[in-house]
Amino acid sequence: MPAIIADPAIAPVGNLQHLGLQAFKPHPVLASRVQCYWVMRQPTLPAGGHCQTLYPDGGSSLNFYFQPDQPPLCQFNGSQTLSSMQLTGAQDAIGIRFYPGGAFQLLGVDAPQLQGKAINAADFGIHSLTELQQQLGTTQHTATRLHYLEQWLLRQLQQPAAQSSHIQQVLPLLLPQQQLTTPSVSALSAAVNLSRRQFERKFLQQVGLTPGQLKLLQRVRHARQLINLNPQQALTDIALCSGFYDQAHFIHQFQRITGQTPGQYRRRKQSQLAMSQ
Repeated sequence: MPAIIADPAIAPVGNLQHLGLQAFKPHPVLASRVQCYWVMRQPTLPAGGHCQTLYPDGGSSLNFYFQPDQPPLCQFNGSQTLSSMQLTGAQDAIGIRFYPGGAFQLLGVDAPQLQGKAINAADFGIHSLTELQQQLGTTQHTATRLHYLEQWLLRQLQQPAAQSSHIQQVLPLLLPQQQLTTPSVSALSAAVNLSRRQFERKFLQQVGLTPGQLKLLQRVRHARQLINLNPQQALTDIALCSGFYDQAHFIHQFQRITGQTPGQYRRRKQSQLAMSQ
């Protein structure tokens, strides 16, 4: 079994460690497509449960929800709009968080068909996925479940549809952590020897977004990460570090995608930090 190393800092749905959330790194050969595996196991939640906001960033998740004496429910979440998750009662779930384009590569399903908040994965018609559900239902051990997930993904990686594509080659260039000045669509398409029209069509097929839409979601995600790491940092600095050169544009886009201004988001994080101390 490949080594799986716990790394809660990359948890895909926010800081929910107090609710039993852990995140785990994937095998190195999957690292360009899979951000992490996540596990949530909590026997009870506080009265009233917990509501967690989910922010779109171009990624997607394949989630398994365990139920007594039956295979786990398998759902795919590829929503690229602001949403929320209400947690109540006992939690026993495991999932795969894909980077943008990763689900297309490993599931072989066009990205626009994957864009929904809770799609029943049985609708994909992937026989091996049904077998995985059956396997996961046979154990309650987290390490064994992670092993089954990873072995399934490694087998999916061997499928012809999972081979590296032109789009996978240029996706890192759209991440603000890599560089602030993003190449134009014309430059990206020329770099992989495709016409602009071919590039945009393939990009939409594999990612479910245009390059511009993904770039914006990733910049806002990077800004949220910077605020989370250091709520005291000046918002003008955060805007620049995330690739926004106009403060008004930064505030407008941040609010459009997250439902809050950067200042409101920061105040909420500061309040959470004060409560935890």
